Amino acid sequence: MNNWRRNCRWLVAACGLGLSTTLWAQTDTSAEIPPASEEVVESATLVVMNISGPTLVSSNQEITDNGSEIASLPRRTYKTLPIGPGHHEFRFKAFPQGKRLAMLEAESGKTYYLVVGYSPGRSWAFPFAGDPMTIKIVGQDEALSLMKEMKPKQPETVP
Repeated sequence: MNNWRRNCRWLVAACGLGLSTTLWAQTDTSAEIPPASEEVVESATLVVMNISGPTLVSSNQEITDNGSEIASLPRRTYKTLPIGPGHHEFRFKAFPQGKRLAMLEAESGKTYYLVVGYSPGRSWAFPFAGDPMTIKIVGQDEALSLMKEMKPKQPETVP
């Protein structure tokens, strides 16, 4: 009987050793740690500000970047978002063609300010008073003075 127990112990130990060796051989640690990325893509920062004047019916200004919507802002609000470096064409979503656009060549790590808005006072005198729609890139000094009178746009919450 002692021989039988000893043989069983050896068999269990051998099976355990074989199983752990098999598991060890199948474990590939290189798949667990992704290789370090040599190229880090940096982004620029864009602050979009809606400077629209008061209207009877309030509506958001919807802005696109190269055809994709990036912001929908109520009057007197702003939104900060990352953009990739390179060429950008900002437009009103309602006017995907024409002269109402602002172009930008963005560089990584820099901050840019885009002012958009509707001026109802100019709309009744168009074309003599100029285009009632404004979309342009402005400098930091002008942007910061405008932002003092605005609120940041709160991110949308999912119900």
